[in-house]
Amino acid sequence: MKKVLIIISAMISLVACDSPFEMDLPLSVAQRKISLSKEAGATHVLVYADGEWTATFTEPVEWGSLNKVSGYGNSDLVFSYSANYAITRQVSLVLAKDELRDTIVFTQAGMITTPVFEPAVKEVPLFNTAGTAVIDASSNLLYCADAIYAYALYPAADGSEETILIDGHDNDPAHWITAFSPGHDKFTFKVAANASGAERAAKLKITIANPSGSVFNKYVTVIQKDGKPVFTLPALGFGSYGPDAQNVLVETPENNIWPYRENMTVSMGTCDWISDVYPVPGGLSMMLTKNTSGQVRTQDISLTYVSDAGEVISGKFTIIQSTK
Repeated sequence: MKKVLIIISAMISLVACDSPFEMDLPLSVAQRKISLSKEAGATHVLVYADGEWTATFTEPVEWGSLNKVSGYGNSDLVFSYSANYAITRQVSLVLAKDELRDTIVFTQAGMITTPVFEPAVKEVPLFNTAGTAVIDASSNLLYCADAIYAYALYPAADGSEETILIDGHDNDPAHWITAFSPGHDKFTFKVAANASGAERAAKLKITIANPSGSVFNKYVTVIQKDGKPVFTLPALGFGSYGPDAQNVLVETPENNIWPYRENMTVSMGTCDWISDVYPVPGGLSMMLTKNTSGQVRTQDISLTYVSDAGEVISGKFTIIQSTK
């Protein structure tokens, strides 16, 4: 009897081994983490399901696309991606079937392994009205400035610092740095009006989202004083410069509006040999082209600054460029 049972058991096992294997899952994927090279390419994603499913990115993605966003049963889809000239980047793809969810994370290596971002100044002095400050910076992040973000660090009474992400969702009136917008060669931030009657200060902590783990932390101190906008041009009223192409700095005795350069209007008529006129720390910056006209050339520059509170400052300066 024992021998018969053994033989029957063996026969059942053989039948089971001969049965075809079927992937019969409600929803699953072959891989949940997929690494991509920095060059452009495409990769297949195997999807296992027992019905209809959809595929959706968790955020807008310009560097990748799918050949389809839905399917039925066991199938595959193709994720195509462009070359990455920036830092490592990442996007998640959510597969859904009824109430079931599964996620695939695509991580693409970048040609930049060490991100660099250097603000032009370490301290930004502001006056008491609300406004938007523009600060120049140097970086290697031409193609990925959107990965830069910032925190505001406010001093607390006990000597510590309150760290607040500047994302536009903070409504606490005590947090007076209200917005941050990055660029590869500059960044801007907004401040509320200072009605306290006293000076206040905070720090901007500028950093970067980088899936590879290589980050930077740059700090800029923001000081908002209880004062009005001031911009004073030299009393002489003109400046003389040589014939070569050059960057000119007209030194200003008083100047606290330089962070608000987007609020300044420059008028020079049809002049085509002066460009890029804007306030900088300590002066007024501009570019002069080479004077090949054979004669001294003169140009009046009229400046008007209007703060967000309606305060107006105006002035005029004359540029004289020689022939030798």
